[in-house]
Amino acid sequence: MTLGDWMLTLLLTYIPVVNLIMLIIWSVDEKTNVNKKHFAWAALIFMGIGVVLSIIFSSIVVMILASAMHSMRYY
Repeated sequence: MTLGDWMLTLLLTYIPVVNLIMLIIWSVDEKTNVNKKHFAWAALIFMGIGVVLSIIFSSIVVMILASAMHSMRYY
């Protein structure tokens, strides 16, 4: 892949919805360059890890806030 190919690849991955679509296409298309295919798989794996971690951390924050609000009740 040339420098221009990589620049276009990175540009497409910076656009929010387009990046997910293009990464899926690049990871399953047989005509895609093997380097771009591996890049797409790695990016999708990191996205998945990020989603899982954000769900875990946001659940922890919600539980902490719910516990704090529960302890603030007046009797």
